Amino acid sequence: MTSTTSATAAPPWLQRYGPGLALAVVVAAIAWTIAEVEKDLIDNAVVDALVLAIVAGVLLRNLLSLPNAIDAGAKYASKQVLEVSVLLLGASVDVGQIVDAGLELFLLIAFSVIGGLAFTWFVGHYLLGLSSRLSVLVGVGNSICGNSAVAAVAPAIRATPDEVAAAIGISAIMGVGQILLLPLLVPGLDLTHYQYGVVAGIAVYAVPQVVAASFAVSSLSGQVATLVKLVRVLFLGPMIIVLGLLHRGNADDSAPSQSMWQRTKLYVPWFVAGFLLLAALRSAGVIPEGSGDDAKMLSKLLFVVAMVGLGIGVDLKKVGAVGPRVAATILAAMGFMIIVSLVGTSVLDLRG
Repeated sequence: MTSTTSATAAPPWLQRYGPGLALAVVVAAIAWTIAEVEKDLIDNAVVDALVLAIVAGVLLRNLLSLPNAIDAGAKYASKQVLEVSVLLLGASVDVGQIVDAGLELFLLIAFSVIGGLAFTWFVGHYLLGLSSRLSVLVGVGNSICGNSAVAAVAPAIRATPDEVAAAIGISAIMGVGQILLLPLLVPGLDLTHYQYGVVAGIAVYAVPQVVAASFAVSSLSGQVATLVKLVRVLFLGPMIIVLGLLHRGNADDSAPSQSMWQRTKLYVPWFVAGFLLLAALRSAGVIPEGSGDDAKMLSKLLFVVAMVGLGIGVDLKKVGAVGPRVAATILAAMGFMIIVSLVGTSVLDLRG
């Protein structure tokens, strides 16, 4: 009887992580389905599956009494699954797109990304008293690539689930407002559709929102905005490395007694190294475009699962305590990105 029971019992790993992972996968599937329904109805998922997933996780944690057995799997999803998602995202990044975009446009994008992150961190951390980690998350989300950037940078700087939830949730809500208001700049400032594409690609928070805000004006605006947004994504890998080094805290106290390999793993997380390797292979043509697209889709699916896990670890009381300051920081970040993109397109005469 005992041997039979042992033979049919689930492996210890599955017993520990299975319940939480199963819940995360089910909720992620629901969030993904809702986003797909949005696309069918209005051509774009205005509320991204990542946002739906983290909101669902937060609601589950704060409205229901979840069993303790859920916690281990949820944490696994929010860390290990998230790291694999970042790695896979590298397979969709083609560095050759920088050349196609042109040097002047690339320099404008580079300045907006680096300047936007630095400005947002200064405003959030020094002026509004947010933690350095939360200020960085808001900065990378609004200067690089929205939810994916926040999710990707979070493990490298050891951000808490509450900080991730605040950065993603509040940014996503305010980003929807950009979709409605940003197109008004075209008649208001007499922008060409190419100029507006550059502005939308630089200033709008997440990829789905970039698509919605730009294609609503014209196909040309949408194509330009999408390219600009993809070039911004290229900064993700290097930023993770730099920010990880800056936020390593006391983790390097024992560095002198560690081997070079141990220190390398500390400063350059395995998933970041994987991201950069896959990006290099994609840019060299070793990974074909179709495979890169498949990896990006799988990465997005895993990101959604990870967001559910993150949401389950969120305490709404802690998020609410920083909400107004996070919103003010996001507003400052958006304003910076819009002004830089408008001034840049004018000074560089990027009229298309």
